[in-house]
Amino acid sequence: MDGVQDLWEGEYTYRCILTNDYESSVREIVEFYNLRGGKERIFDDMNNGFGWDRLPKSFMAENTVFLLLTALIRNFYKAIIQRLDVKRFGLNATSRIKAFVFRFISVPAKWIRTSRRYVLNIYTCNNAYADIFQTDFG
Repeated sequence: MDGVQDLWEGEYTYRCILTNDYESSVREIVEFYNLRGGKERIFDDMNNGFGWDRLPKSFMAENTVFLLLTALIRNFYKAIIQRLDVKRFGLNATSRIKAFVFRFISVPAKWIRTSRRYVLNIYTCNNAYADIFQTDFG
């Protein structure tokens, strides 16, 4: 209105990144900062799927053990999901741990003795379990 242009309005969006890295170029700093989004997704997964939103104890040492163990469990979970044909179990590669537990782990089964050997009898109509455990459904 008064002819004076405002620096913060217009077609450009200004952002700043505060760093003490004097060795890297501007492009390297921006690319490193942009990797933060992937880490935020990991923290979202840990908060919602592995209980990091509410720590179980009030002491730091005990919570540290909890955080480390759940991080290890998440790594094992991701390794299992990558090696498993998840589509056959009704899961996606991006399924959270809760869906994995309900569709893969919480399946009723019982060891039965038949023909002088033990057989795992799985009570489900999904034949994907038979391929994993190499058994027939009883």
